[in-house]
Amino acid sequence: MTNRLTKIVICGLFAALLLPTAASAADKPFHIFMVVWRGCEDACKGFQTYFKENKIPVKFTVRDAGRDKKTLPGFVTEAKAVKADLVVTWGTSVTRAVLGPYDKTDPAKHITKIPAVFMIVADPIGAKIVPNYESSGRDNITGTRNRAPATVQMKALQSYRKFKRLGMIYNTNELNAVLSVKAMRKIAKKMGFELVVEELPLEANGKPSPDSIEPTVAKLAKRGIDFLYVGSSSFLSKYRKPFTKIALDHKLAVTAGTEVLVTKGSGLLAIASRYYNVGQLAAFQAKRVLVDKIPPSKIKIRRLRRFSYIINMETARQLKMFPPLDLLRYAEVINGKPGS
Repeated sequence: MTNRLTKIVICGLFAALLLPTAASAADKPFHIFMVVWRGCEDACKGFQTYFKENKIPVKFTVRDAGRDKKTLPGFVTEAKAVKADLVVTWGTSVTRAVLGPYDKTDPAKHITKIPAVFMIVADPIGAKIVPNYESSGRDNITGTRNRAPATVQMKALQSYRKFKRLGMIYNTNELNAVLSVKAMRKIAKKMGFELVVEELPLEANGKPSPDSIEPTVAKLAKRGIDFLYVGSSSFLSKYRKPFTKIALDHKLAVTAGTEVLVTKGSGLLAIASRYYNVGQLAAFQAKRVLVDKIPPSKIKIRRLRRFSYIINMETARQLKMFPPLDLLRYAEVINGKPGS
């Protein structure tokens, strides 16, 4: 009896010693390693806020490429070294470099074992990040796509004002911008409007200069376009204020598939997914991986069901291109001074 009692006491003490360890393991925060392209902007903040609001313990490590692709291999190495629980990538360039294309993945160069969620990728299939939207086809990857279908954008633009000639300028060393032009060529044929395209000239370093924006916009203005459309462009997003001001000076209305050219520039209108909301959706995908333990390949590549129709009313006044009254019933109107 004494021996039996001794065993019970010892087992009880052993279990008691294990309890704090088990509790601390349960409370240990997930380590999410985020790689962003141009700082922790709205999508990044929306992602982080989701975890805070849902009281999911997380440690964030954020690495900013600063629009320099040369920094990305180092981030891949670091994410592997710290044994992150999840890697989050922002944008097409970052995602391609960190996760690799699905048909040319290299375990030495890319994240292939750590679960990963990508966001702010306009065309994941065209960029060869995933082969389809039902499944990434890759054991460790899921994500979100942020751009409204280009056909939807063009129909919405036609509801603002009928047009026959749509202009685009783009940076040829940005895959997302190249894919955007390619998609718009097909839509132009289908919808019966003319697409007028100008490439931004590249410098010796293979990148366009901000100084090239004005002469390129001037070329399009001379060609008599009705709207200047930007589907996806990190370069033009970075220089949104000078770009949209130059367009406004040439009496050109900028329409875009992303919000920042309108909300933080002088663009006229955008049919877009709010970046903050895209970040929240990506965080929900991440929660399903980390908390619900769903394999990433089993999670569909999702996008928001509703898109914002954003109008910069100050720009509309300057261009004398006021929206039809019926649009104002559901449009989000930005009344502030352009570029503010």
